[in-house]
Amino acid sequence: MEVLCIGLAVMDISARPISQNSVWQEKQSIDEISIQLGGDAVNQCVYLKKLDMDCGLNICIGPDSTGDMLVGALKQQGVDTSQVRIRQDSRTGTSLVIIDDAGERRIFSATGAERLLHMEDLPSPLPEGLKAISLASLFGLDYLERDGLDEYLRSAREQGVLVFADTIYDKYGIGLKGIAHLMPQIDYFLPSSYEAATLTNTSTPEESAAVLRSLGVGTVIIKCGSDGVYVDSPSFRGQIPAMAVDALDTTGAGDCFVACFIASTLKGCSVEEACRLSCRASSWSTLSLGASTAKLSWDVIDSLMKK
Repeated sequence: MEVLCIGLAVMDISARPISQNSVWQEKQSIDEISIQLGGDAVNQCVYLKKLDMDCGLNICIGPDSTGDMLVGALKQQGVDTSQVRIRQDSRTGTSLVIIDDAGERRIFSATGAERLLHMEDLPSPLPEGLKAISLASLFGLDYLERDGLDEYLRSAREQGVLVFADTIYDKYGIGLKGIAHLMPQIDYFLPSSYEAATLTNTSTPEESAAVLRSLGVGTVIIKCGSDGVYVDSPSFRGQIPAMAVDALDTTGAGDCFVACFIASTLKGCSVEEACRLSCRASSWSTLSLGASTAKLSWDVIDSLMKK
């Protein structure tokens, strides 16, 4: 295993298009409803697999048919599920994703087992051949964040493993103080612009990145949606644009960026080059419905870079 993704896993029920101005009726027709894999860690891992990375998931599910469906779909895509944990007293998480005419989404989640990873659930020793750990869902790893994750990451980095981290919405208001102890053990931190601004109480990506790097993060990459990303690293600082597209569904675009960035970095790309590749891949992923359904490959990325 080259990459281990740690974080949230759910099944998504997606429906589109549903305008915010829709007049709700007892029964009405829309273009599409689908059931798909979801959750930050799952999305990243699926895209990593499409980019020829040997990857696995450390996630929690319930002992139910939804969890069976999730694991079965992952195995079909070649994802290593040996680190999937089952919580007998919980259910597999599920989300309802409502997508409007512009491809923007609203997510309604029924919380289940996905937030119940504990330190004893993390693989020890590390899987053979591991090159990177992705903390796909900071603020969703409740028990890990407050009980030993920093020491686990420190040990991994001492073994030459790179650590990448993304965030989800901080719905419990934990704030920066809740994850600050993890920052020195993160090589690449990739929050959204909204998440970064909220965490640091700043108003621009440049200010947010400066605060986060002062806490010990090696490189900060702030995802700015259709405006691309802002990068603050020892070797490069500046804005990298996204590719202009007419988005169908933005669900999972940030996870696609992170996955492509991880894969590009492990291939030896510089931070700037990896971000340019990942911006293209992320924009292109919004042309498909679903969080990880885009048929991504290195050939596709190469063709996008020529446009």
